[in-house]
Amino acid sequence: MNAERVGVELGERSYSVLVGRGMLAGLGQEVRSVVDARSSRAFLVVDSGVPSSQIDALSGSLADAGFVVSSVSIEPTERVKSIATYERVLCAVASSGHGRVDPVIGVGGGIVCDIAGFVASSYRRGVPIVQCPTTLLAMVDASVGGKTGVNLAIEGGGLLKNLVGAFHQPRLVCADAAVLSSLEPRQMRAGLAECVKHAHICATVGHPDLGGWMKEHLDGIARFDGGPLDELIARNVALKASVVAGDEFEDPGAPAGGRMLLNFGHTFGHAIETIDGVVPVGRCYDGSVVGLLHGEAVGLGMLAACRCAENLGLCDPSIGERLKATLDTLGLPARAANLPGTGEIIARMGHDKKAMGSTLRVILPTGEGRCAIVEDAAPGAIAAGIDSIRG
Repeated sequence: MNAERVGVELGERSYSVLVGRGMLAGLGQEVRSVVDARSSRAFLVVDSGVPSSQIDALSGSLADAGFVVSSVSIEPTERVKSIATYERVLCAVASSGHGRVDPVIGVGGGIVCDIAGFVASSYRRGVPIVQCPTTLLAMVDASVGGKTGVNLAIEGGGLLKNLVGAFHQPRLVCADAAVLSSLEPRQMRAGLAECVKHAHICATVGHPDLGGWMKEHLDGIARFDGGPLDELIARNVALKASVVAGDEFEDPGAPAGGRMLLNFGHTFGHAIETIDGVVPVGRCYDGSVVGLLHGEAVGLGMLAACRCAENLGLCDPSIGERLKATLDTLGLPARAANLPGTGEIIARMGHDKKAMGSTLRVILPTGEGRCAIVEDAAPGAIAAGIDSIRG
């Protein structure tokens, strides 16, 4: 198979992320090579928006490799990413006759990868998971690193993002860039936000060249040109792989912040992402999906974090200004409409997984490509960040 292999080095749980094009039709043998020889079944958890041609290619390849293939389709929305859906998928897996050594395969965006991984982590106390991300965001972030989970609904209609889940590393990840041609432009742009996030932590986590490379190729990236896009995926996967290898379980005491730095933009972003009625402001919003996409929320969260850091004297205003210009070039929003009161958003931030008891922890920029974890930032600075993204 003609693909770049990016290793995620975790001892006996190490695995490869395949980055290339046209890989789905030959993936069956790759899956066969990473599971027990006795494995006879494969269960696909499929994003309902993935074209049938892609599913057929993958299913045919798995059948050729000796697997009996079953599947279930789920709608990729944050409200569907729930305990109820998790249970439905578990029941479908059990009904298929799936065994302890048989792989579950996630085929879709980040929501599907998270649900498929969580199912695999708990069915029969753990079965193999293989991830086939079909969105840019899932390729560079959600499919790599072993985080899985679902959201919890709270009184008033809100959601607590990824509050229930497990760490369960995949056996293999296939990032086939050819499938991105079927993705809506808005979804592609949302994935680019996670790449921008990586560029803003790159120096802190030992990949200082990523930011400069992205600046040099920004116009081609914004056009989704094939060459820059493929390299963008590989570079971002390599960054995340190295961070995960150094801090697999997001240890609060990890040197320089470890894996927690990958949450830059997420504390603010998660707090607004699932609020009903909140929409991005600007040319990026085409109405194709009501509300904020995850990547859009992360972009807004990064801008809020920059203003918060500026308010605290941690970084120069130019950091936020350059970030805003980058997001604009990529067609990502700098403001959101219909945000609730600042107090409500701060209360939602308190449910963030990084919080230690009542102590809020946010990832804030400190320089070009550098971020740090800040505990108990002044409420006024948090509020300034939130207000800076109001539309």
